This record gives sequence, structure tokens and C-alpha cells, in this order.
Amino acid sequence: MWRTVRRTLLMPLGIGLVVGCGGSESNEPDGVGFPSLPSDLLNAYCVRGEALVGQTRTGSVTFDDCDAAEIEPSDSSYYEVWRVRVASQTAVTFDASSGFDNYLVVLRLDSHTATSAILTQIAENDDRAPGSNLNALVTVTLQPNTDYFVSISGYDYDETGPYSLDIR
Repeated sequence: MWRTVRRTLLMPLGIGLVVGCGGSESNEPDGVGFPSLPSDLLNAYCVRGEALVGQTRTGSVTFDDCDAAEIEPSDSSYYEVWRVRVASQTAVTFDASSGFDNYLVVLRLDSHTATSAILTQIAENDDRAPGSNLNALVTVTLQPNTDYFVSISGYDYDETGPYSLDIR
């Protein structure tokens, strides 16, 4: 997803509607809260839920997921997204594991309305060791009080299946 080098992406509603998480204020032990974002916006971005450092999220990229070609016509994969926040500036590693060739993209939410958002791509990875390990691995420094979206996809339409995403 978003394999084309772009620094800022504007994504309107209508990209693909799936059941998403509405986001809510939460008082997690580490002090991270997830302020509400418009549910239509989260649905349009295919957000599956929220995640914190130290958690593992699981899912399955399927033919019923969002289609990256609706955002970037040259991309040919299905994807799911997790919303991530941190309490303080910290280096975070996103470690994908699956039986298919997965791809990770980390995006920062710069601004939004009820119908669109401006996102900046801050990291991406395809294979941590080309030819031998097709799982993606990304480490990036995240800032507090900022929403990040982590997209996991297959490298192409044929790459689907269950995955786990360790956030550490």
C-alpha cells in the first residue's frame, strides 16, 4: 500500500467502507488516550482498532479488505490499518509476521476533517531480508499526542492470510 514515494497523502472518504473502531478517550496505564476521530473517517481508512507499544495485534488480510489501488492506482494489494499512539517520544518497532509476503507502511495523521485526512508517510518496509525473510520490519520514532496509522498489506493481490503485528 502506498508503495509510491509520497510525502503527504490526501485521502477522501469512499475509499472502502469496513467496520472500524470509533476511537474513544481511554485511560490506559501508560497514560495514552485515543481521542475520538470521526467514525466515517476511521471506516474510510480501514482502521481495525487501536494499539499501544507492548501489544500484538492480529488479523487477516483478505479479498474483502480495503483495496490499495483505490488510493494509489499502481498499488495492487489489500490492507488493514491499526491506529497507534505513544505517551512520550519513543522509538517503536513494528514487526509483521505472516505466511505471505507482507508490507508495512507507517503514516502520521497531520490533520483531518469529517471527510478527509492529510497523512505523511514516515516509514515503510517490504522484506526484512529479501529472498529469505519476507516479513516486514519498521522502526521509527513516534511523538506523543499524535495519531499514527500502521498499514499491513500483502505485496500484491495474491498475498493474503492471517498475520500478527508486534508493536514494541
